[in-house]
Amino acid sequence: MLAATAVAVLAVAGFLLASASFDGRAERSSARWPQVTEGADATLLWRATLATLGERQYDVVYIEPLTADAPLPPGLSQWPAPGEAVLSPALEAAGAEVRGEYGEAVGTIAEDGLESPSEYFAYVRPNAELLDTKGMTTASGFGVPWVPPLGEHMYNFGPTEFRWSYLALVGLPAGLFVVIAARVGAAGRDRRTAVLVALGASTSSRAWFTVGEAIVPVALGALLAAAVLAPVPAVDIPLPVVDFVSYAPDARAALPLVAGAVLGVPLAVLAAVVLLQPPFRPGRSTRPRAAKRRREWVLWLFPVALFGTVRGVDLAPYDLRLPVLAGGSVLTIALLPGVVGAVVAAGGPALAKAGAARGRVGMLVAGRRLAGGARPVARLVAAVVIAIGLAAQGQIAISLFTEMSDRVHAVESHLGTSVVRVSTTLSTVNADVAGFERELGPDTYALAVTVDSEGGRLDLVADCTVWRGLGAACPGTRPTELPRTDHAGLDRTVELQRSVGMRLYARTGSVAEAMRTTKDPSLMVLAQDGRPLSLSRVHGAANAHLAMATKVQVFAMTGTLGGSGEGIAAQQWLELLSVTGVLVIVVVAGIGSVAQFVRTGRELGPVSVLTGNGRVYYAVSLWSLLVPTVFAVCAAVAVTWYVTTPLMAASVSRLSALSAVGAAGLLCASVIAWWGARTASAAGAVWRPHND
Repeated sequence: MLAATAVAVLAVAGFLLASASFDGRAERSSARWPQVTEGADATLLWRATLATLGERQYDVVYIEPLTADAPLPPGLSQWPAPGEAVLSPALEAAGAEVRGEYGEAVGTIAEDGLESPSEYFAYVRPNAELLDTKGMTTASGFGVPWVPPLGEHMYNFGPTEFRWSYLALVGLPAGLFVVIAARVGAAGRDRRTAVLVALGASTSSRAWFTVGEAIVPVALGALLAAAVLAPVPAVDIPLPVVDFVSYAPDARAALPLVAGAVLGVPLAVLAAVVLLQPPFRPGRSTRPRAAKRRREWVLWLFPVALFGTVRGVDLAPYDLRLPVLAGGSVLTIALLPGVVGAVVAAGGPALAKAGAARGRVGMLVAGRRLAGGARPVARLVAAVVIAIGLAAQGQIAISLFTEMSDRVHAVESHLGTSVVRVSTTLSTVNADVAGFERELGPDTYALAVTVDSEGGRLDLVADCTVWRGLGAACPGTRPTELPRTDHAGLDRTVELQRSVGMRLYARTGSVAEAMRTTKDPSLMVLAQDGRPLSLSRVHGAANAHLAMATKVQVFAMTGTLGGSGEGIAAQQWLELLSVTGVLVIVVVAGIGSVAQFVRTGRELGPVSVLTGNGRVYYAVSLWSLLVPTVFAVCAAVAVTWYVTTPLMAASVSRLSALSAVGAAGLLCASVIAWWGARTASAAGAVWRPHND
């Protein structure tokens, strides 16, 4: 009970701390959103843009004061000078290259201006010659009462998705831990209950005996959890796997609720221990009795949950599909152990009959034990079933994001960074293309990219010197289809564009003129020798010479290709939560199995003496542990396959995830059976008759 209480308290406290973190991030994000206004009330200009570093997306905000008393954005102590940038500490620590992308980096943003200490964020004051006032928003200050579409929360796991995933991957295992821990050592507790009943003890008296037995380990578990949680409100704590730091002020805001959880969860655990004890039914027979049909509702509810989950997702509104899938999956997986237990228990009499007919003591004893009821079997396989269900669903959900990321990497690997695209939605009237090329070094070309009216063709514009440098004939002023060149990266780009129905044409002309006159100006940038280009260096040069804010990415199928943003963050969070849940399940399985194995050894002590054969433990373990667990593994894999059909994961990814998890489950079943036989044999070896 000590470990179960500690895990339960930590699970509830983690949920409360996460909710407080979401609230704090939303509050700080709202505080830095501009108060949009027009006319004489405007004191500053503001514009937010999206940037990418590796596979992580973040926001860059361009600011410009209009008056001497313009209010500062939260987190800044003074206005940066034109051409300067103020970065968040995490973004500044990301690398030297990113510090030069937006001009000279001066200072860092204070924590009260960031959603979390790990957020990538930047304030930039553009150069005066590239300042695009028409492309910026006029504002009088900062702070709005609603959550804006800006900041780390836009590229991270959302609160709804996180809470459902947390409840499924962490909350369910923690609840299972409490249920199984409440019945560990049930045989000794049931014998004590029989003695108390014989002495005339009432139901409330027996309950107080149970509370007295459990209160010490429950209290110690609560104290252990409190010790683990103690540093959280005091210091910022980086979480493993994910790029996130738990912010201490948010944790302090949740301190009353966390303290309530430390005090209230142990009381709930004690109540669960009392309520989960079966009522005592006196009887003289020691023979296992078939369980009554008091849990038939599980068999009826399971198919409803199974089919209702899959079909309910299709019928539910779009915003409710994830809650329906998560809630239905949790309910289905929670009911599955009871169904497996009922099926195995129903086959117990047939197994016992086959053992008696063949003279197999192990089959006979195992069959009689299994026929005794579905609950012991359900408790035995519950940990394995839920671990497989949670791990498989976590891996399949992760595959949704890894498939997208893999496609990005495949295209980037094919193209490399030898051909990149620089784009902007702001004014390029003052663009200095020649200065941009000079900053990138000799033999680096910038070709203007224009889109025809039909959208199925991209025209590349450059002078004859550039075309000859690329090994192509100088085209005329009328667009002609781009022939093969001496530049391998450009040829690969042409092939990829053609594969998706986009054609590349070439014409001779002024790049600067094309940049000024086209609706959505962009450049194709490449080196004559085909060497890879530094995206950070190109971005810094573009921001300094072309436009106030630019975007630089690999030239891909529809123009640009970058990080998968929220998908990468979701993948990391799912990995963290699924690993946490599976670790809890492993502890649950270990504690429950040890208790079951010790009890089995003591019960089979007389059988081993009468048969004179210690191998009976292995035979009983084979039929009462291995066979039910293997059946449970197969059932869990099949159910998980069906429940995850609404997820848009490829069948190959689902099959791969389920195969890996199923193989691990079968290995676990084999280890459980072997360990059970060894433990039971050791416990049976020390058995001595005691007039019982």
